[in-house]
Amino acid sequence: MTAAQIARQQQTFSNDSLSRLYHSTVPVPLGVEDRYVIFADLHMGDGGKADDFLINAGMFAQVLQEHYLAAGYSLILNGDVEELQRFPLAAIRTQWSGIYRIFNRFNRAGRFFKLVGNHDMSIVNARLGGYRVGQALRLSYNGDNIFIFHGHQVSRWFMQHNRFVGLTLKYIATPLRIKNYEVSHNSRKRFNTERLVYDFSSRERLLSIIGHTHRPLFESMSKVDSLKFELEQLCRTYPQAGADERSRIETQIARYRGELLDLQQKRAPNRDHTSSLYNEHLVVPCLFNSGCVLGKRGITALEIANGRIRLVYWFDRERSSKYLDDLSVTSQQLGTSDYYRAVMQQDRLDYVLSRIRLLT
Repeated sequence: MTAAQIARQQQTFSNDSLSRLYHSTVPVPLGVEDRYVIFADLHMGDGGKADDFLINAGMFAQVLQEHYLAAGYSLILNGDVEELQRFPLAAIRTQWSGIYRIFNRFNRAGRFFKLVGNHDMSIVNARLGGYRVGQALRLSYNGDNIFIFHGHQVSRWFMQHNRFVGLTLKYIATPLRIKNYEVSHNSRKRFNTERLVYDFSSRERLLSIIGHTHRPLFESMSKVDSLKFELEQLCRTYPQAGADERSRIETQIARYRGELLDLQQKRAPNRDHTSSLYNEHLVVPCLFNSGCVLGKRGITALEIANGRIRLVYWFDRERSSKYLDDLSVTSQQLGTSDYYRAVMQQDRLDYVLSRIRLLT
């Protein structure tokens, strides 16, 4: 079988899988005043050295309780919440009982949605702690649709051979303390997942929010894409700017260029995937990814609130103060803690959805 034939089979499987999932998911109305936060890929374990969740568990609990619960947000956990391919559910629930108590508080308020990923697929449709674990969520906003699902559903391998992957992780990766890198650290698999979801979403004229790849995306753009866009906008502004403004723009351009070069050097072995994912002259802003809770310096999430959608980054200033020194990013401290929330990207939801309709 040729590479082209394999690609066509993969595309057909992805389209059929996502279409069935989308049409079988009952829409939930989303109002302008509603508030949602979306986290994905917690990979909660047993608290041992192989537990990827351990590094940010304290921050995650405090952010949920003191910010999102207190502010009336609904919580969406978009897959790979528990690392069931490595650890028993009972051990996870015992270790992170405090986190589950926070989940239960959201649930008692009617503001909790839990979806499965490929690492916790075994509990799909189960009722745990009084809430149902589903495969997807659809939000209906002024006639448009927001489709939230983990992202593994585009892959025939994960849908049909997930048990084999789990056995490999449990009996080989976990004893050797190898982390969860099967898609998130493979640029080709990550690119392929995002491309398949992008194709489906642009064709169906809907906004899709995934996890799975651990890479934050906003309006179908990665950090590399976003930096290139910002550099272009700054260069356009520069000729008309005054002396003080030019100095500020020059500083911003130097910083963005440095970040871009660092990212490109890190990805040098996979240079084909450092440019725009979609290789299109006009990118449809239909694909978002909330990133993950496993970052070395912090946590990313997506917020939908008051008619806007935001990509936010929660970080510990003891591990990184980068965004405290960045004048282009507003950071908000969580109480008197060392945790801060930075808004990385944001836009009006109606503007994003209208662009999806008009550009497809």
